[in-house]
Amino acid sequence: MTRKAIIGMVRAAALSAALFLAGAAIPIAGSVAMLFAPAPILIFAVGRIHPMIRTIVSIWLAAALVLVAAGPIAGLAYLATFGLATGMMAYMVERRQPFELIVLVTAAVMVAVGTALALALAGSPDALLATLHQALNAGMDRGRNLYKVFGMESGIPAETQAAIVNMTIRLGPALAAISAALTALVNLSLFWRWVGKQRLTYQLFGDLAKWSTPEWLIWVFLATGFALFIPVPALGTIALDAFLCVAAVYFCQGLAIMAFYFKMLAMPGVARAAVYLIAGIQPVLAALVCAVGVFDLWVDFRRLKPPSQEADNFGDFF
Repeated sequence: MTRKAIIGMVRAAALSAALFLAGAAIPIAGSVAMLFAPAPILIFAVGRIHPMIRTIVSIWLAAALVLVAAGPIAGLAYLATFGLATGMMAYMVERRQPFELIVLVTAAVMVAVGTALALALAGSPDALLATLHQALNAGMDRGRNLYKVFGMESGIPAETQAAIVNMTIRLGPALAAISAALTALVNLSLFWRWVGKQRLTYQLFGDLAKWSTPEWLIWVFLATGFALFIPVPALGTIALDAFLCVAAVYFCQGLAIMAFYFKMLAMPGVARAAVYLIAGIQPVLAALVCAVGVFDLWVDFRRLKPPSQEADNFGDFF
């Protein structure tokens, strides 16, 4: 390996480690920055000579830097989450896999390994739930103290806070899966926009404004929706998490439909970003976007499907 490659590897590993550590060091903004931890190594390694060697060595070097800076638990956490995700994405991109499959597999592996590591560190599922309860309550207490600094009272009753914590834990698997999928998607997108178009020999991303989910997914959506009414609490929780994950996929299709019409209207990029942000944080608008994604199967808002023969036959009567 050349001197230039070694310097690039050290730079990529250091930047990846710094982004990961920012999640614990910087409130809110650090959590956003941490999502991009795989990007420096992907940009350095994928599409070049010996990509997997570059990727694996960079991951271990980044984990070593995290270990030195924050201890062995943090180093292990980096390897089991963002390090593993980086290696998985690099391997699948080099195998010319579609981005949907890369996101799905990477998210599944991150959630499975991360859950196993959390259980191993906690010792038991009950201990893990207790730790999550304590962490969420501590986070809400910090938020209340922050409101007081600015002269405001959050005014959340203890019962409401307990209900929020319980619901967050109940939705924990879905939130973890969606976060892992978002991590894979944003890093693949950044890699593709930065260097992927020049290095890769296939289209990792096509025209996302015309992207749509496979038609069979609607049956999963309907099945999980009906399963919400199962009177068994454990099965109901599993159905709720699965329903939320599938709804997130249809939310992405709704965003693609919005992007299609924004492109037709030549809407400025700043305005598009603002609308996307509002759609992501406003629950009612997010539900409407998800509904548009679901009904696109029948309505075909973008007119992407070819006219059916039955429609042509009916047209003869008019």
